[in-house]
Amino acid sequence: MNKPSYRAVVFDLDGTAVDSQYNIEALQRTCISILGHPVSDYDLQLTYGMTAENAMRYLGTPPERTQEFEELWVQNILELCQNASLFEGIFPAMCRMKEAGILLGVNTSRRCDELGDLQHYIPEPFLELCDLVVTCDKVVHPKPAPDSMLYFCEETGLKLSDVLFVGDSDFDAGCAKNAGCDFALAVWGCFFPDQIDADYKPQHPLDLLSIVGILQ
Repeated sequence: MNKPSYRAVVFDLDGTAVDSQYNIEALQRTCISILGHPVSDYDLQLTYGMTAENAMRYLGTPPERTQEFEELWVQNILELCQNASLFEGIFPAMCRMKEAGILLGVNTSRRCDELGDLQHYIPEPFLELCDLVVTCDKVVHPKPAPDSMLYFCEETGLKLSDVLFVGDSDFDAGCAKNAGCDFALAVWGCFFPDQIDADYKPQHPLDLLSIVGILQ
C-alpha cells in the first residue's frame, strides 16, 4: 500500500457525508408556517451549509420569532430524519482511509446537540471512525471562517498541509481557503459544482481514495 499523501481527511456532514436533503423539506415547511410563504429552491439550497442561526437570518426571520422558527424546524426535521443516509461509497471510503492510517474528522455547521438524527437513523457507525468531530459551537466563527479547521489542527497536532477537507458548499471551500488547507469538492452532493473552486472535484466518494494516495 502506498503511503497516503494526507495524514488526515476531514468531512463536512450534510451534502458531503450525509444525504440529508430532508433538511431542505423541513426548512421549507417551517418557512411556510412561520414566514407565511414558501422559499425558492435556490435560497433553500444556499442555506444548506449555513448554521441554523445564519440560515434564519438569511431567510429573513424576524428576530422575535427566531426561537419559534428554530423549534418548529427541529420538530419538522425529527419527523423526516428517518430518511437520513450516507451517500453511497462514503463509509467504504472512510474505512479504507482508516485502515491506511489516515486520521478522520468531521467539520460541520451543526451544533453538537444537532447530531442526534445521524446517530439514531444511520446504521453505519461512521462517526465512530472519526478521531475528532468539530461542531460550530466549538469555535467562535463558523465556516467560511478558518476557525474550525484551525481548531482541528490544534487538537490533533497536525499541520494544515497534512489535511484534506472534503465539503459540498462555498462555505466549506471558503473555510479551507481561509485556513490554508487543500479542498476537495463533493460533487455528488453539491448544488452548484461549477461555481465553487477546489483543488479536487471527485465525482464519487470512492474517488477520494486515489486523491489521498490509496490504490483501489
